[in-house]
Amino acid sequence: MGMMRAPVSVVVFDTELRIAWVNETAERLIGGPPAAGWAGRRLGEVLPGMDAGLIERSLRRVLATGEPVFELEVSSRGGDETGGERCWSCTQFRIDGPDGETAGVACGLMEITERARNQRRLALVDEASARIGTTLDITRTAEELLEVAIARLADVGAVDLLATVIDGDQHVPHALDQKMQRVALRWPADRPAPPEYLRRVWAEFDPARQYHQSLVAGSPVYLPTFGAMTPEQLGEMDSGTGLDRMLAARGAGAHSVMALPLIARGAIMGMVVLYRLAGSKPFTSADLSLARDLVARAAVSIDNARHYTRERATALELQAALLPRAIPEVPGLDLASRYVPAETAAEVGGDWFDVIPLPRGRAALTVGDVTGHDLHAAALMGQLRTATHAFATLDLTPAQTLTRLDQLTADLTDDETSATCVYAVHDPATGDWDLARAGHPQPALARPGHPAAFLDLPPGLPLGADLAGGGHYQTTRVHIPRHSTLVLYTDGLIENPAADLDTGMARLARTLQATSTLPVSQACDTLLAALAPHPADDIAVLMART
Repeated sequence: MGMMRAPVSVVVFDTELRIAWVNETAERLIGGPPAAGWAGRRLGEVLPGMDAGLIERSLRRVLATGEPVFELEVSSRGGDETGGERCWSCTQFRIDGPDGETAGVACGLMEITERARNQRRLALVDEASARIGTTLDITRTAEELLEVAIARLADVGAVDLLATVIDGDQHVPHALDQKMQRVALRWPADRPAPPEYLRRVWAEFDPARQYHQSLVAGSPVYLPTFGAMTPEQLGEMDSGTGLDRMLAARGAGAHSVMALPLIARGAIMGMVVLYRLAGSKPFTSADLSLARDLVARAAVSIDNARHYTRERATALELQAALLPRAIPEVPGLDLASRYVPAETAAEVGGDWFDVIPLPRGRAALTVGDVTGHDLHAAALMGQLRTATHAFATLDLTPAQTLTRLDQLTADLTDDETSATCVYAVHDPATGDWDLARAGHPQPALARPGHPAAFLDLPPGLPLGADLAGGGHYQTTRVHIPRHSTLVLYTDGLIENPAADLDTGMARLARTLQATSTLPVSQACDTLLAALAPHPADDIAVLMART
């Protein structure tokens, strides 16, 4: 009687793996015919939804070896309240008769569906945490969401976002009253997506329809039997281009669909659509719950990327306002300049460059870099650039100019902030350059037919590093032949987390030598593309060809 009422479902098999006995728990919890109908039959005959093949293979090993099996995980289809998959932990042991002969094998089954689902949920959430939001790019974040969802949860997926989200606008509407643009799509490689599904880049929604109202309310549209719905039933879900896409997907084999709103901080940003194709089971309520967790996590990452996009656009606008709109024409020099912001920072940087015309056809060229990426760095950069213009009118030497900038920096900032700078004055009458630097990277010189080199200037202290404003700068005069290219730059051009500074300078020299005969503007672009295609720090470059 104890075995008959045990909480574990117990099935006893003979040596041919025919059922010899079953307890009442198995009949009640697993399903199948009444206990009397199990005798003499194989497990797959009475429980067609159970993974009987896996169980029987294990039972044969137990019969042959006598070694018991513990916690073999098997699954069965249907039978629970969601109509989904059920999971069981299976324990097996051989039954020997009084004289030692093998009489059969027993199998105990305990349902672990909820535990298995929780483990699956945790595994997916862990993967989502690691793989979604690795960048602050909105489109890439949407693609990462589908990379996690497809195969694990669905066969096909798409992400549509409001135009305001893509643009990083500050205010996101609390309704789908705008067009949405498809930013990510994944379709199995062996099943090409239908042209009708790919053709519509934008989606529009009818606010009077249930489809639209559900998403705006934060509720998913859950259609597990989508493939069997009649045209009349689908008509009730009419959502404009949204329905057109769903019909195109159904024509390509989709039979089950979920559409989930992307909501973060109370604002709806778009939607995620997931399909299962022919050959896959329909979505269950457990799948829907899992999808909601996944989409909610992705929504936060997409919203973070949206905020970053807006902040970065603001920072770039401020940076552009602080830098010269255009560099002036200077006698005897062909000039090109570039400013490239870091890809990984939303804040404004402190890099700057400038060209200042001086009396007698001369010109001052300067490049500098304030430490940090924030408004304080930008403000100090703007003050130093303005001050450099003022000091240039005094016709000082480069060392004298840097000394005054050093004193100003010490007055404007604390000991946590400093700046580097290189200041060069060109005299077209002689071809001479007077240069000085304040803790800044050495200027580079490229000449056709010669290896590129770096000018050996006294390094000097960064501006503001000596709070007493002591100076310590020296002017060096260099004669640069015609057709040579002088390159002033900030450290973002040569610094790389994967290599030391010497390696960066060597790469710069090689690239300059290869571009020494190109037009200076083209040489500037080639230099940046070769050395910093995805800069981790701001870069300012100023090239002057004599």
